[in-house]
Amino acid sequence: MGRRPLVITAGEPAGIGPELCLSLARESLPAPVVIVSDPGLLRERAREAGIDVEINEIDLAAAGDVEVGDPRLNVLAVRFPAAVRAGRLDPANAPALLDGLRVAVQGCLDGTFAALVTAPLQKSVINDAGIPFSGHTEFLAELTGTALPVMLLAAGDLRVALATTHLPLRDVPDRLSKALLRDVLGILVQDLRTKFGIEDPQVLVCGLNPHAGEGGHL
Repeated sequence: MGRRPLVITAGEPAGIGPELCLSLARESLPAPVVIVSDPGLLRERAREAGIDVEINEIDLAAAGDVEVGDPRLNVLAVRFPAAVRAGRLDPANAPALLDGLRVAVQGCLDGTFAALVTAPLQKSVINDAGIPFSGHTEFLAELTGTALPVMLLAAGDLRVALATTHLPLRDVPDRLSKALLRDVLGILVQDLRTKFGIEDPQVLVCGLNPHAGEGGHL
């Protein structure tokens, strides 16, 4: 058995996620990849987009055997109960979408997959289905039993960690505290050392107020 594959959830079926996953068939990737989505949906989108790719449906037991350079798109099937049309959201498909995320996360926890990559989803349609959902971050934290998830944005040498996630702006000041910042900074520094190989990370903390304190007067 070679390198463990990355698992990619295709996101909102009516959105851009399926096309993004299909585009991987044109790439030379350094790691094996498994897609979590509806194989029928991917075949239909491939026809619509003129992408020539073989959709190879696999089960979880075979997912770990996917090899680097496989020209097929290996798909772990999660089927949507309602017909999907690009650009038309349907709450009926929201539970299956979240089921796909659960399958992918469990595969990571079990060691089948090396890491999870998520294509975009539409939060509103999940809430319209009667399922409270604020975002990938909180949902993955719940599935993995993570008490404090920290979102990190990366571009080049820049890393930006967020103290809060997916809140109305008016609620952010009430959520912030010295204890929260201390915990987020602890996680950030630890992960910069262990996951990014930065031995002595230099961290700057931005003020919430643009005036950033005025010597304690603001």
